[in-house]
Amino acid sequence: MAESPVALLVVLRYIHVLAAALWVGGGIVVLAAAAVANMTPLTGTSSALLARTVGRLVGTGFAVFVVTGVLLTFNRLAEQSIDAAYVAVLVSKLLLALAMFRLAVPGRRPAATKAATPDPRPWWQSRTALIVGLGLAIYLLSLILNEMAELSFRSVG
Repeated sequence: MAESPVALLVVLRYIHVLAAALWVGGGIVVLAAAAVANMTPLTGTSSALLARTVGRLVGTGFAVFVVTGVLLTFNRLAEQSIDAAYVAVLVSKLLLALAMFRLAVPGRRPAATKAATPDPRPWWQSRTALIVGLGLAIYLLSLILNEMAELSFRSVG
């Protein structure tokens, strides 16, 4: 029995949302750890272990997020009920996502340089805070896009 395209889309959306939650949630965990570290310093081992663990989760979430996002974007753009306003919001979402990914994956620096130059800014002004903020804005745009799609489906049917 062939699988329904609707079932496949539901699975893709589910995986996409889980990966996005890992991405943004991982950033929130890092921000929380940074806020706590300002009050009670973590030992070097605890800090490194947290960074490595969250980094793996976020890295995996990033890859899945990008692949499923591309597939879902092409699927949505293939629908005939999508209008120019939807495409404009989608392009805004994609531009924010590209900015977020660019911030998250800056040019590689040697580990010694990273350790030698701690960020003097408070945790809420960090690169991670900006990445989380962009991720939350992307979530909002996703909700707007879903509502726009629902409205266009209702007007067609």
